[in-house]
Amino acid sequence: MLDLIKKYMAREKGPDMLRRPAIYSLGQAMVRYNLLKFPYRATAMMVEYGLEQTKKVYNRRLPFVWTSAFFPTELLHAMGIPAFSPEIAAALAASLGFQGNFLREAESRWWGRDNCSFHRCAIGGLFSHYYPLPSAFCASSHLCEGAVLMFGSLARVYHRPFMLLDVPVEQEDDSLNYVIGQLKQIISSLEEITGITLQNGKLQEAVANAEGTRRAMQEINELRRHPYSPLTSREAFSYLYLNFTGLGSRAMLRVYETLARELEERIREKKTPEKPLRFKLLWLHLPPFYRNNILEYLEEKGARVVFEEFNHVYWGAMDVSRPLESIAGRMLSHFSYGHISRRIEIIKELAADYNVDGVIHFSHWGCRQSCGSLRMIRDSLQKEGLPFLVLDGDCIDNRNYAPGQVQTRIDGFLEMLA
Repeated sequence: MLDLIKKYMAREKGPDMLRRPAIYSLGQAMVRYNLLKFPYRATAMMVEYGLEQTKKVYNRRLPFVWTSAFFPTELLHAMGIPAFSPEIAAALAASLGFQGNFLREAESRWWGRDNCSFHRCAIGGLFSHYYPLPSAFCASSHLCEGAVLMFGSLARVYHRPFMLLDVPVEQEDDSLNYVIGQLKQIISSLEEITGITLQNGKLQEAVANAEGTRRAMQEINELRRHPYSPLTSREAFSYLYLNFTGLGSRAMLRVYETLARELEERIREKKTPEKPLRFKLLWLHLPPFYRNNILEYLEEKGARVVFEEFNHVYWGAMDVSRPLESIAGRMLSHFSYGHISRRIEIIKELAADYNVDGVIHFSHWGCRQSCGSLRMIRDSLQKEGLPFLVLDGDCIDNRNYAPGQVQTRIDGFLEMLA
């Protein structure tokens, strides 16, 4: 199936294929009737939801927006506005082995390789007409300024509105009200651009979905502490699609509630772990999304990533009666935004909660806000007696991936843990 998709995507009419609703309906039917196999029912539900959302943005009948990571999608789900995440689309392109076409397209238009490959891939996908042109570009200033600059540039090129949610780095007395004011302005702008009015009660409904999702995510994270937890790190990373586009939707809530039930059932049915672990590891930042065997190689060596920084639930309970305040509070809560001590403390907490033997940071080329603090993270973890490995690489551009060197680094790290 994937080979067939890549075959047609590579043709000149590939962009036209993506605009055919029948393609997505066929995919949904294949998921629904178990013609495509997934490790969990929750994964199948997520794929079916993703196909439905993608069909909406490509059929051009409804206004839709591009969103950067961490933009508050509760607003969009409350208004019924589909969202397209170019960063998730870049990860999908890389998983299909198709990212090279988009990267070369961006580079041919002077987007240099020192920029983040998530964004270069997104730019190339839009310039080559594979990615849909939105009604507006919506970005949040945290955590990544690269997305803000890319969205602003594309908005000027294509003469589209650009909405920026400016999240203060320092949390002061008026920070919450400052973000709330911007959320109100964004809602007004979206209503004007799309012609869709936010109905009474819809924002509360979206926040209720987000709060239910938060609780389900916390339950899953707690289940992953169990020695019989079957969820692999690669499977866990696949749900990031929902984290970036689905928060506030009923679909995301159902997916995570289903996953929690499935994990609980499988843990209860298990009598012994599949394989005794020598080492438990914590993964910082993201993994590469093109074909690679890093996580599998770790497992072969008796080491397993038992949790990932990106799956940590960093915000507190959301009050349905105060939806804008709850959304603004979530936006201000991210531990990687602000002083580095916030991120370091969370890393220490996760390392203790999951009783890990070591920490791996995959340093994505071009991700300055994540990689710039590595020295301070390493020094802090050393004081805690936690070994720390930095793997330099690229999440999207496999030209920056050297498997032999990565395996050598991993071997040395595991020897240090022994």
